[in-house]
Amino acid sequence: MKENCRDCRYVYERLKQQEETIAQLVQIIATTNQKVIDLHKRQMGVEHQIIREQPQLFMTSR
Repeated sequence: MKENCRDCRYVYERLKQQEETIAQLVQIIATTNQKVIDLHKRQMGVEHQIIREQPQLFMTSR
């Protein structure tokens, strides 16, 4: 019976470590996702600014 208790404790500790690791990975993904969104917004702003400042570069000639 004592062997079983040690096994349960080991499994519980491993499960706890895995839960913490998963939580950290989810946080990393969320942070990365937010950075990508912010970068995309900045890029869109710069593109619009360039178009406003130099519209002739984006006009098609006939």
